[in-house]
Order: sequence, then C-alpha cells, then structure tokens
Amino acid sequence: MRTSSRYIELDARWGDRPCRICCPIDPSATLDAARLSAALKHTDTPLLAGYQLLHNELRIGSRLSDIVIEVLPEGQTLDRILSAGISAKDARRLAAEWIATAEALTEVPFAHRALSTSRIIVCADGGMALYGLHHGRIESSTDDHRAIVEITYAILQTAIPNATYPSVAELLATTDRTELCARLRAIAGEAKVRPAKRPTENLQLITRQLLDRVDFSNREWIGIVSEDRIAFREGDRYGYLDMLNNVVIEPQFTHVEPFHEGRAVAATDCGVGLINKQGEWIIAPEHEDICWSADYNIATARNAHRWSLYDSLGRRISRYYDYLGECSDHRIAARTDDRWGYIDTHGCEVIALQYDDAFEYKNGRARVVLNGRPLEIDIDGLEVL
Repeated sequence: MRTSSRYIELDARWGDRPCRICCPIDPSATLDAARLSAALKHTDTPLLAGYQLLHNELRIGSRLSDIVIEVLPEGQTLDRILSAGISAKDARRLAAEWIATAEALTEVPFAHRALSTSRIIVCADGGMALYGLHHGRIESSTDDHRAIVEITYAILQTAIPNATYPSVAELLATTDRTELCARLRAIAGEAKVRPAKRPTENLQLITRQLLDRVDFSNREWIGIVSEDRIAFREGDRYGYLDMLNNVVIEPQFTHVEPFHEGRAVAATDCGVGLINKQGEWIIAPEHEDICWSADYNIATARNAHRWSLYDSLGRRISRYYDYLGECSDHRIAARTDDRWGYIDTHGCEVIALQYDDAFEYKNGRARVVLNGRPLEIDIDGLEVL
C-alpha cells in the first residue's frame, strides 16, 4: 500500500485482471478523479489503463468514499525490468517500443503529466500501457515531452551507460511529438556500446557530456540536471549537488523536485514548501501540497484542505479557496462552496464564482457550465457564441 497527500493506493486483482485501487483522500482529488473518469469514457485505447470511478464504494469510519479502479494489463513495470538488467539488444528493442508508444499517443488527446518508468507497463504481448493517470488531463499538450526523452535515455542508459546522447534541452527545442520521436528513434539506432569507466547502474540521466567528465558513482541515487542543480539521495533524505558533485544543499528533505526558474518544491516531515537554489525556504514547509508554476512564477498551496496563491517571493496573494486549478492563459479556475470562477496571477477574482463547473483556459477560451448549460467563455468571462 502507498499513501500520498491525495490518494491511498493498493495493488490487487479484479476478477482475473491485475488492478490498482485508489482512494482519494481529499476533496480536490475526488473532484479530479470524477472529471478524469468521465472524460476517459470517450477515450478507448489500449495505451492507457482502464480508469473507473465507483461512487461511495468504501466506508472510512462513518463516511463513504469513492474509489478509483485502474485495470492494468498483464505485464511488468518498466522500472522493474530495467533494474533487473537487460542486454543492449533488449534495450534497443524496449526503446523502439517506447518511442512507438509515445508516437501513437499523439492520436490520443491525453497528457499524463507524471510519466516515469514506474508508470509504464510492458505488457505480456510486448506492447506498453500507461497507468497512474490521476494527474492527467484530456488535452493535447507538450507536457510529457521531457519525460519521453528522459525515459528513452533511461532505457538506453541501462545497457549502454556511457554512450553520448544529445542533451534533453537540445531535444526539447523540438516541440512536435512526431518529429521528436523520429529523432529519438535515430538516436536509439545509432547508440554504440562503450566500455564503462565507472559503474553507473544506479545513476539516472543527467547529461551525457557530464558523465564523461565527473564521477558520480559515490552517490546512491541522483536525478536529472535542473538549472545546474542535481537532486541526490543519502539514506532516506534528499539534497542537491552542483555540476561538479559538490553538495550545495544538505540532504534534509523527504522529497524534492527539479528546479525551475530558481525554485523547487521540497518536503520535510512537517510538510511541503518551496526553496531557492541555496536551500532557503521561500514558502515555509507547512503545507499539504504545493504546485509551482514556473511559467507564471506563482505557486498554489494547500493548507488544511484550503488552497491559496503565492508569488515567487513567498507572499500569499489570494484568499483561500476550496480548490485552485492549474494556471493557463494567466487564469486559474477557483472553487468555493461548489461555485466556480477564475482568478488571475495576481490573486484577483477576475471572473466571478458563479459556474457549476469550470475548466482550464486554452488559446483564450474556457469551457464552463452555468445553471446546467455548457458554454464557452473568453478571457474576460464573456460568452463566445
């Protein structure tokens, strides 16, 4: 069983199929699961695990709770296959299958937004499927492009640890998914086996050029390079290294994320906060959850099941809401007492909380429901006819 700030997850079997049972443990997770379940009913593809919401199926004390069933194909997760060790030939085969899966997903309007090798199942028939869909959105986006590159490199790195590849940043200049997959396919085909200088089985991708110059083999685990900082683990605590393997932020956190625009989400035993590149707290670690939006230099934070907006200096700039969505087009969907509206990146309510439901903006338009009637509004809240 695994517990996060939003879900309790348990692996089980449903009939003759493996499945993951997920219980939302906060109201925003329940709402997100309901939306995603409704949207995925119209998305029939073997590339995504089955996702079904069952209402009031679980009793917790005196309260009934919804549960989510993710029906999984028979197979193994990609991270387990890689940790067991595979040959260079199998690595190229897995990389080719993964790239084909990523390319096929261009036909599915779904952004996973939490892709990793632990959320990919290599099916018994040789195909692949994604699960852990809770953070996903029914939309076509470039959110998964970085993960696609890093997963491809992780597969190749397992069997070809010191091969030189283009940096992630260089590949991410290609935003078209089909073109990106074509470049990755060429890279996988050209990869050559080199004698390893040092053991690197436990190293995740940083950059190929860096591996040739700096020895990280004394580290139990390291993450990817993000703004010249590299997350690392020592025991059960995480900190950050610089590009020369020097510790710049001592291992003190229970969880860390990559830096973006000089900020990173980090957690302690007390809660979740936001740090700068010196390890100083910008937002104190007293929250249940924080989402940092580097594109807009704002963070949404949840405390006592209420959400509010912070700027990049750690100042709270909005009142508390029952829920805040992700920022898009400088607008954030906000909910209080089952009424939805929008705030801007300064925390001001720019569209009154009047809707039954409201969704993220895209290209200056957003879908809302007003008194049971679906409609589309522009950035100022005016109905688009």
